[in-house]
Amino acid sequence: MAEIVLDGVDVQFRQPGKRAEPVRVLDGIGLEIADEEFVCLLGPSGCGKSTALNIIAGFVEPTAGRVTVDGRAVDGPGPDRGVVFQDANIFPWMSVARNVAFGPSVQGRLAGKELDDRVAHYLGRVGLDGFGDHLPRELSGGMRQRVGLARVLINDPPVLLMDEPFGALDAQTRITMQELLLELWDRDRKTVLFVTHDIDEALLLGDRVLVMSARPGRIKTVVDVPLPRPRSYDVMREPAFVELKNRLFHELRDEEERAAVTH
Repeated sequence: MAEIVLDGVDVQFRQPGKRAEPVRVLDGIGLEIADEEFVCLLGPSGCGKSTALNIIAGFVEPTAGRVTVDGRAVDGPGPDRGVVFQDANIFPWMSVARNVAFGPSVQGRLAGKELDDRVAHYLGRVGLDGFGDHLPRELSGGMRQRVGLARVLINDPPVLLMDEPFGALDAQTRITMQELLLELWDRDRKTVLFVTHDIDEALLLGDRVLVMSARPGRIKTVVDVPLPRPRSYDVMREPAFVELKNRLFHELRDEEERAAVTH
């Protein structure tokens, strides 16, 4: 089980060296993500999407409220939560294979042939067979992101927290990575929170889309995505997809306009 619950979560940040009132980033966030559910978080820039994700990851402590994963209070990072960032965040001096092996080897869970076999397995799953000896500088942006994804998956966390992981990729590579993620989720059914600015991406991937308000961020709208799985890009031509896209477009535009006025 990997249910995620945020209950009345507030976050305020005080700017260092300044006496001004602290900035309220999140205001009373209430959020529940069921086991094996894929939820996408959508909202205008600066609304606190990444902050909400970082609270679940244990990187940020809320000012108020409670956060639990599988019934346990979050008090810091943990192996039950794997985080994939927009930047692949891999070690440039290590080979692809050593990057992927880093977590299990540091934790002392695997070594020798068992670790090598596991690394090879996950490199194969993300389409990087034969690239284990390459350095990150020898890879494209999409390939580096695959390394980052494999480095998280090898630890087999029940929760994946993904903060705009494909945002910096070119359009074609982004499509390839979205299709890869759909395939991996169909097989593993992990609990996923996926932060994005892209409406098409949210509807393609998610079981639900949560729209956040302009700062201070609140959950404004929850949209169920009743599109059958497994999904492919063909689903974007479905009338139900187009209808949901139009609805989310107007919801998001309203919040972006409000953000421009208030900030």
